[in-house]
Amino acid sequence: MKKYLLYLLSVLSVPVGCTRTETPTISVCFSLLPPGGPLTRANDPDEDRIADYNLFIFNAYGLLEEKVYVSSRQLVMEDGVVTHHTRLMQNVPYTILAAANLGYELPCRTLAEAKAYRYFMAYPDEFTPGVPMATVLDGVQVGADGQFPLPLKRLMARVDLQIDRTALDPDVHFTIRSVQIGGCPSSVQLFKATSKAESREHIFREGYVKSWREVDALNKDTSVGISGICRFYLLENCQGDLLENVTTDRGKVFDNSLYQEVCSYIEIKADYRSPLWNSRSDSFLIYRFYLGENLNNFDVHRNACYQVTVRPEGDGLREDSWRVDKSGLEPAGKAFILHPAAYNECASGEDFHLWCEVRPAGTPMTIDPLAYDTDPRVREIFDYTLDADGYGLTLHTKKGGSAVVYFKAGPPVNRDTLAMVVVDP
Repeated sequence: MKKYLLYLLSVLSVPVGCTRTETPTISVCFSLLPPGGPLTRANDPDEDRIADYNLFIFNAYGLLEEKVYVSSRQLVMEDGVVTHHTRLMQNVPYTILAAANLGYELPCRTLAEAKAYRYFMAYPDEFTPGVPMATVLDGVQVGADGQFPLPLKRLMARVDLQIDRTALDPDVHFTIRSVQIGGCPSSVQLFKATSKAESREHIFREGYVKSWREVDALNKDTSVGISGICRFYLLENCQGDLLENVTTDRGKVFDNSLYQEVCSYIEIKADYRSPLWNSRSDSFLIYRFYLGENLNNFDVHRNACYQVTVRPEGDGLREDSWRVDKSGLEPAGKAFILHPAAYNECASGEDFHLWCEVRPAGTPMTIDPLAYDTDPRVREIFDYTLDADGYGLTLHTKKGGSAVVYFKAGPPVNRDTLAMVVVDP
């Protein structure tokens, strides 16, 4: 990760008693690196950009000597870098806090307020101006050379996700449709060594997400079976070591607890197809896994890059849990199709055939003409005969009105629908 340098320089004359003396001074100059390499998509952040900054300088007694906010329109460029000048005494300890790309002036007036301040993002990818950054240095002194590096750290972590399909069975198709950060923090303490989400109020309801064309890289091989990389971002969330003696990935889960809500995880939704199972047209196979430094840890550090490779094996369905959610799958070759349509019209005196195409063969079916057995007015409109195979019926219409028929397929299809026939519309 690239770092950002802020250099301090100054010149100051200080009277002492009745005698004027020249005190060594140094001017303060922020040196901010320009944007880095190419982006992966239009709204990925420029990780090197500085669009605005806040600067606090406190003296050895913790008193605020200078507070500055410089917006994007006020930035001054010198020799290709953003600069800011002030005046400080040399060889005197200061505490210096800086933050960039927040988009507003911090309201803090004391050192305690600044160190306790929690910055909130309005939405998970609110980093168009640049990734939020911050740093704090305690008890530092400006040297005689007038150069003072102040490295900023990005407050977000980056996850570089890749899919390894080399261990999948050859007849399994696994196409990523979306990736989302679950437990995605909405806030971070700027000037604390580590920050974490402390309650569900510090978590976005829907975290950072990329979908469809934005995740194309995960469906295209850069080498045999190995996909390209897709990047995801989240604020620091250092929850620490929360489990003990976990030795496999499938053990890194929680039963009902607050940790389920505040720990960060990746959720992958995929179109899935194999000889035995397919994802339904409106659903997906879902993979989930927590982030962290190891199997017992749930830290996601600021200014860090995590390389994550997902490697499904065999049919990709060997685990049945929160981590591998198969509720969106149905048996391969399954069908539930109503014929001729959900809404139909006919003339009185006609026989009208309704049926449901269901696979696999042998799936149980329930057919119920609604209110036929309880309302004599319905029986005045039609009678009916069930098909011999149990998958349809014929309405023998007698006069104008409406017939509503309920179709329900049992396991493994587990689908239902209604069909309406309007007689003499």
